[in-house]
Amino acid sequence: MKILSILPYILPLISTSFLLTFLSGVAFSQNYIHLSLPEGAKARLGKGRIHQLKYFHDGKRLAVATAIGVWIYDVQTGEALDLLTGHTAQVKSIVFSPDGETLAIGSEDNTIQLWDTKTHKLNAKCIGHEKDVNLLVFSPDSKMLVSTSKDWKMRLWDVQTGKSLKTITGCGAEDMYAITYTLDGAMFLTFRYDDRFEGYIEFWDGKTGEFVESVLIETKFEAASFSSYCKILAIIGNYSSPLQFWDVESGKLLQSAEKCDESYESLEFSPDGRNVITIGKWDSVSIWDVSTAERLNSMSFGKPNNSGTYSPDGKTIASGSDDGSIRFWDAATGELKNTITGHTDSRIFSAAFSPDGSTLATGGESKIQWWNPQTGKRLKTITEPRSSVHTIKYSPTAKIFATGGTSKKARLWDAKTGRFLGRFSVHKDQSPYGNKEKVSSVAFSPDGNKLATGGSDNQVCLWEILTDEQYLIGERLATFTEHTESVTSVEFSPDGKVLASGSKDKTIQMWDVKSRKHLKTLTGHEEPITAVVYSPDGSILASGSEDGTIRLWDVNSDNFLSSKIEDAGHITSLVYSPDGRILACSTDDDNVVHLWDTKTGQLLQTFTGHTQSVNDVVFSPDGKTLASVSDDGTVLLWDLTKL
Repeated sequence: MKILSILPYILPLISTSFLLTFLSGVAFSQNYIHLSLPEGAKARLGKGRIHQLKYFHDGKRLAVATAIGVWIYDVQTGEALDLLTGHTAQVKSIVFSPDGETLAIGSEDNTIQLWDTKTHKLNAKCIGHEKDVNLLVFSPDSKMLVSTSKDWKMRLWDVQTGKSLKTITGCGAEDMYAITYTLDGAMFLTFRYDDRFEGYIEFWDGKTGEFVESVLIETKFEAASFSSYCKILAIIGNYSSPLQFWDVESGKLLQSAEKCDESYESLEFSPDGRNVITIGKWDSVSIWDVSTAERLNSMSFGKPNNSGTYSPDGKTIASGSDDGSIRFWDAATGELKNTITGHTDSRIFSAAFSPDGSTLATGGESKIQWWNPQTGKRLKTITEPRSSVHTIKYSPTAKIFATGGTSKKARLWDAKTGRFLGRFSVHKDQSPYGNKEKVSSVAFSPDGNKLATGGSDNQVCLWEILTDEQYLIGERLATFTEHTESVTSVEFSPDGKVLASGSKDKTIQMWDVKSRKHLKTLTGHEEPITAVVYSPDGSILASGSEDGTIRLWDVNSDNFLSSKIEDAGHITSLVYSPDGRILACSTDDDNVVHLWDTKTGQLLQTFTGHTQSVNDVVFSPDGKTLASVSDDGTVLLWDLTKL
């Protein structure tokens, strides 16, 4: 009792360990939500993870390659002007033609798109690579494009038509770190490492793609870049392999920094070739003198970086950060000039609408975020250090919500303020590697007095929630151990009498909540079950699996199995519409959302727009909107009023 008496004083202190951050974006931050939406979507929340930055030749616009496409910004106002989409996977590489008229975009979907920089219209597609596109470079006359890919091939493309001119095999393209053309276009140069981790500058005929010669560079490195005049190669490694400058023709070391204090993501020469910027993986953007290898300046803001670039006049440096922001620095003074926010810094695993539909909560890597689904505004963020949130559910009263994930605990939070209220600690990782998700699913009972959790320890636990108390964490009511592999989903029947769970052991288990007795084991799926959900009237239990099927179980029938939906894909989540007419599922094999008619089993609609695995789908309380969340770091809101 003494412990309970002091808990009201301890909890506020505990909650401070979870940083509650209120985010505010730059002007125009909400205008982006309607740009280049896929068919059927009415809004997009989040802009995707940043991969690369490049200035337009006019210096007034910035192209940002992300997980969902290429954003175009006005660098003065920070306004999102456009979003170039069409790729079905992440965009990792972008480059402008020397004449400034074409933007080439390379993607993990194995294709390249060529866009008009004035009209933002797609001119051509380059199709032929069999794996991710890595590096891109235009010839000096802007008529030809060279690409490298993880398929170990280089290709030469006609820029006007997008047709492949030549394929170069056996060139080690997967391990290339830099590529450039000579100013006269006679040759293009690549830099790669071999199986012995030795670097090679390789010279290729600029028109035919024939190999000419190579120069050995004996050093370790993590990133590389050629100067615009093709005379110097800059490479940077980690602590043991600092920034170095090498002569391209002779392969001789010109200058080397004394040491480097972190690992690096990328580097780039200034337009005049006198300086180089290095992008640190931890938190620094540094400027170096090429002639002396001395560090001239360093900008730090405490967040990891992933990309950086010079403005055409060399006066500004733009850097992209893992915190989802783009920062503009004065290249001479290191002063921060402007910041664009709104990009996503992590994957999103789970989502839940508040009971009144006014708020959408999402769980991702180390954080929980609240969104206004009408305006797209990110309302606030809770940081969960060193853990990912794989499941999130509101209580029926909307006063609290529960989360679970890699922390091994189910946590309760105040739905209005985000204050941490307590945790249920039980699930233990059974993986020998210790890196599987721990609490994979949480569910409130209809009366809000109980919480069910399922985890990677193969257990389903039932917990008491002390409503209207200062301290809400009650006793463990039961532990169910019938599963033999990780529990992936738990769900109460609408009347609260039965608890169902799905597991990687390919079974569904059902228990009587009051007596805690095991009721039934349902079998039939051929692969792990990923989701179970009751119909609103409680008559049907639907289950989704990695076997590509959705099974509908009639809980009032002795036979149980009612029907089966085939070809649903590798299902990651499953949910009924509030009226029970529609069953929605998300997939990670083709990154789509399917809507099924619950009476006929017919496919009603397929929503396509995410570029990575769709991890969760959830209906708004009025049934007019479906939200889907993805590894691409965005939320898409789908309009269901026209179905």
